[in-house]
Amino acid sequence: MKILNVNKKTTNIRSWLTALICCLGLCLSCQDNKESDAADEATIQMLHTLDDSLAHNSPFMEKLIEKALHSAKDSITWYAIQLRWMRHCVDHEHVDTCQPRWKNTVKFISRQKPSPRINGMLAYMKNTQAAYLHKFHVNPQQELRLYSEAYVHLSHSDRQQALPDLCANMGDAYISVNDMPHAAWWYRRALFLADSLKLPRKVNVSLYMGLGRIYVNLGDFESAQKCYETADKSIRLMSTDMQYYFLNNYGNYYYYKGDYKQALQMFKRLEQQLMRNAHGNSYAMHACHLNMADVYLNLDQTEEAYRYLADAEKYFKRIKDNTAVFYANTILIGLKLKENNVKEVRRILQSETENHDIDFTLQNIRSTYLRRYYVKTGNYLKAYENLCRSNAYNDSLKHNAERMRTADIIMRHTQDTLILHHQIAMQEKDAHLRKAQLGQFIAVLVVVILILLCLFAVTLMHKRRLQTDMQLMEIRLRNIRNRISPHFIFNMLNNSIVQTDEKSAKTLVNMANLIRTNLKMSGKYWVTLKEELDFVNCYISVITQQMDEPLDYQVDTPDDQWMEQLMIPSMFIQILVENAIKHGLKSRQGAKSLHVGVSIDHDSRTYCVAVTDNGIGFDIRKTSPHSTQTGMKVIQSTIHFLNRSRKRKISMNVRNITATDGNITGCQVSITIPIEQQPDH
Repeated sequence: MKILNVNKKTTNIRSWLTALICCLGLCLSCQDNKESDAADEATIQMLHTLDDSLAHNSPFMEKLIEKALHSAKDSITWYAIQLRWMRHCVDHEHVDTCQPRWKNTVKFISRQKPSPRINGMLAYMKNTQAAYLHKFHVNPQQELRLYSEAYVHLSHSDRQQALPDLCANMGDAYISVNDMPHAAWWYRRALFLADSLKLPRKVNVSLYMGLGRIYVNLGDFESAQKCYETADKSIRLMSTDMQYYFLNNYGNYYYYKGDYKQALQMFKRLEQQLMRNAHGNSYAMHACHLNMADVYLNLDQTEEAYRYLADAEKYFKRIKDNTAVFYANTILIGLKLKENNVKEVRRILQSETENHDIDFTLQNIRSTYLRRYYVKTGNYLKAYENLCRSNAYNDSLKHNAERMRTADIIMRHTQDTLILHHQIAMQEKDAHLRKAQLGQFIAVLVVVILILLCLFAVTLMHKRRLQTDMQLMEIRLRNIRNRISPHFIFNMLNNSIVQTDEKSAKTLVNMANLIRTNLKMSGKYWVTLKEELDFVNCYISVITQQMDEPLDYQVDTPDDQWMEQLMIPSMFIQILVENAIKHGLKSRQGAKSLHVGVSIDHDSRTYCVAVTDNGIGFDIRKTSPHSTQTGMKVIQSTIHFLNRSRKRKISMNVRNITATDGNITGCQVSITIPIEQQPDH
């Protein structure tokens, strides 16, 4: 219900402003060559928030994703959020639960016309698929293919800032197939891109960790130590998953170096980190326990080794991770050899099936224990053959180191060439930009001045309209509240009290208190709930004297502290109570009841006042033609006026209460008011 209509002049000004802004938008859009499917700023910020939550393993990730899906503005955004859900499932080993979503997402993205945004989504999808294969040691060649395709898509997308991370993933994939030169090439490529894109320092920190892993595999422990020490100084900059990955690799560095005590300390540090983040039953925790079992084996603490091995082995057999099971069997072989139980070692070897996808470093650990087994069983020929294979592997590491140095030189040359081409392209671009710079600056300046003038005009008109609304509201309320001269009423009541009996005098005293309280509250727009309910109680004590039958009146409120804090527009509850008695209860035959309830919703920061009666209910078709409905008009006008200047709105709801047979048994009117900084009284 509007209090004031906008005049024709204001409407014309608004139309002129709207047309000006639309023309201005069209002019600016002519200079913008963005793709039609480009995400807006709010969508980009929302996806960044989801990515950050994924990186830090937020416990509220699923709720954030569900909320984002409900607020998605279009199909592309919806499926972009679905990709984050897939990544979350991979990270938390729940891939099987999202297969239907996964298939639908792949179909949708594959049908889209290529664009920077779609290319970014394709890269994200293939990167997630490859991450699943890498995590569970499945099909490393397909993993490399997916990462390569993701790199091509990402290079032509709107997410090129993610290229260093993808390059690091490629490096890890090449490490898993023992191709160290390519692994090093991709990690150095990642470092170059991170510098070129001027990405945060935390990106470089994680990349140095990957290079350290490569140096460990090549046996260059001095270079590896420099990389790990550099990364460890800034470990807090890494995401939670990257911290786990770093501590695991740092422990492996000390293990391969032969410093088992330091390795154990590093793995314990990883274990504590996982426990702090409630990942006690995760893949990372069981992998950590498997590594600790091997370290305890080398420290001759077999009881601890058995304890950590038992739980980890059971977990990896359940998820069918053949690489982890191979490593667990290797540790078990080492433990049985310490007990001289060659029969059990033979049984373990016979129970295994040949697997060619096992990492060379794990095979090298197995070879160390196998040579001890062959010596204990007197099979020196097999021990010699095993030793020859290990020597050949070490020779290949030296060859890899040479290839890595060559690849490093080629990489540096490629980077220098790219930088030169980039500088030339930037110079040409700057030349074109300078030609249009002056004109664009003048155009933007004129636009800013026009916008400021328009905003000033709109603000001025809005201020004047609010002042008019306030004056009109004050006049209406004053007219309602001051219909009867208060001095005349008090004089009449005082004379009547002296001349009447005790019962009538008590009624007149109550009426005098009611009018006095009404006058006191009429000067306020807001009162406390306690003041309002005291006024209502006073009104009830007067009105019940005029009713033929008794009224069962009840009030349910919070404690006094809330009653003194919560504010409500004056006379709201009194008007509702008066309407309930006048229109609902007076026409009812039999027992009459009226209930006023105040409830607080701490979650939504609101409170609700409900007035409930057991009268004949509300039916607009049966409204008396003589009824002015002044009270309800005052409430509706006041709510409409107040909501115009509030972000959180006041609401009113009217509903009839019906029995199971459909008959109306009463009416309830409720008003919901936000709990916020209260206005002046």
